[in-house]
Formats: sequence, C-alpha cells, structure tokens
Amino acid sequence: MRTLLDKRDTYCLKGIAMLMIIIGHTFNGYPVESSNVYYPQWLNGLHIEHWGGMGVAIFFLLSGYGLFTSLSRRKGIDKRYVAQKGRRLFVPYILYWIVEVIVLLFFSREELSTHLFTEMATFEIHPDLENWFFKVIVFVYIIMLLLFRWHLRNSVRVTVISFLSVLYLITMKALGYGEWWWNTILCFPLGVFIAYKYDTFAKLPARWMLLSIGLLLVVCYYFHVNTIVFYLLCCMFSIYALRLINIQNCILYYIGFNSLIFYFIECPVMDNIMMFSYSCFPEYCALSVVGTFAISYLCVTITNICSFIISRNKVWLFKH
Repeated sequence: MRTLLDKRDTYCLKGIAMLMIIIGHTFNGYPVESSNVYYPQWLNGLHIEHWGGMGVAIFFLLSGYGLFTSLSRRKGIDKRYVAQKGRRLFVPYILYWIVEVIVLLFFSREELSTHLFTEMATFEIHPDLENWFFKVIVFVYIIMLLLFRWHLRNSVRVTVISFLSVLYLITMKALGYGEWWWNTILCFPLGVFIAYKYDTFAKLPARWMLLSIGLLLVVCYYFHVNTIVFYLLCCMFSIYALRLINIQNCILYYIGFNSLIFYFIECPVMDNIMMFSYSCFPEYCALSVVGTFAISYLCVTITNICSFIISRNKVWLFKH
C-alpha cells in the first residue's frame, strides 16, 4: 500500500489535473452545434466541460495540503521563503505575458495596445478574461503566510482558513459571480484539513474509501455534476486512488512541478497559435496540449538557464 499523498505522487497528480484543465478549456465555447466543425458526439458522455473544474479542485486541494505541510514543518517564515513562494507564483505570470506579446506580434498585431498593461496589472488574461484562479491562489497564499507568521495553534489556522473560504464562497455567489469563481474553493481548506489530520486520513482503508466515495460520485454524476459536493468528492477519490495506483511518470511530474506555467501558456496556444485546427475538435485539442507542453518546456528551460547565470554571477561577485 502506497503512502497517502507522497510528494512525487502529488506532483504527478497536479500534472493530470493540469492536463484536465487544458483539455477542458479547449472544450469551453467550442461550437459543437455548428455544421462547420467536426465534434464527435460521443464525447458528450465524458462531460469534458467539467474537466477544468475537476482539475482546479484537485489543484486547490494539493495546494492547501502542500502549503500547510510545508509551513507546519518550518520554525519560522523569513524573507527568503516568502521570496521563493513569490517567484513560484509570479514568474509563470510574467512568462505568460512575454509569450503573449510575442504571439500577438505574429498572429494578431492589431491587439497590441497600452490596454495590455492594464490587463497585466489587474491579473487578467488577454483578451480581457478574468484570471480568477490566479487571483484566488495569490489571496489564499497570502492568508496562509500571515496565519503562520502569527503564533497560533494549527487548529485555529485551519478554522480561520475554512471560515474565510466559506465566506468567500457565499460572497461570490451572492454577488452573482460565475460558479467557477466559487464552486471549487472549499477544496483548498479540505487539503489544509487533510494535512492537519494526516494520520487520521492515512489510517482509513483506501479500498473502502474508494468504494464509498465512488458510489457517491455516481449519484452526483446522475443528478448534477457541477456542484461543490461533486468536486470535494473528486478530490477525496483522487487521493485514495493514489494509494492503489502508481501514476508516477516523469512527464506528469514535469507538468505538475511547472503547473502554473502550463496553466498560463495554454491561453496564447489555444487562442492564437492552434486556431488553424479549430474546425476539428480532436485535432485542436491534441495540438493545444502538445503546443502548450512545447512552449512551456522552452519557457522553463530559458528560466533555468537565466537562474543559473544569475547565481553564477552572484558567486563571482561575492568572491571578488
């Protein structure tokens, strides 16, 4: 029996979640009823329109689990740790905008304007799409860092982040925001709670959990897929499935480790680069995944080279 949420497993699961998000996004807005496009109707049974939400739910769960676990093991939070987390969050966002501008130069030069700076400053994704996911991730990261800066019991921290998540859900729903803004947010405090009560969750029998959660998922699938309960169940099902199934793979690990870069880079790939294949959904979907991987790999490689050069220069300056 595999350990619950082994570190390498979590990155590979993030990789699967990110692939689900990319494929789900290729489906969103796809004109399946148009006679000018090819879309296999049997795909409707797979509910691809909800794959993005399922991937986001898993990502929130693993983010809450990983952040709480990491912070709990530290004696304190220094500027170096905050800077490291900041780089992990914002370097992918900056890379996205560099790629976006380059892509617009080649595919849609008329869209290059000063308005792009407004979009960048407000954490939006061109053209004028709300980047809700990144805004929420930044917000919960800041809250978690603040909670661990103060001398609080972990039980209090779990309670606070859970209360704020519920408050956020109620507020966004009351204000009329799209359901994607709030229907997966409770997966973050769920991940925090699993990290807090790790021993309890680790002792639960995986096969029994998979069977019981699986039956509940079937019920949700029959009545209504896109619900808060459904996404919470998906998260629980995925972490116990990892105890029985080995998903460790170098490609999935790579995507999971660089998941935010993949999340951002998919936008210019789908919106511009791969639009020539839009008339055929399977082709458009496959090329979007391959293109996202290729450009993300290039971005990661260039970033690593730049980091290496900067670190070497720092060492040289220190010695001289």
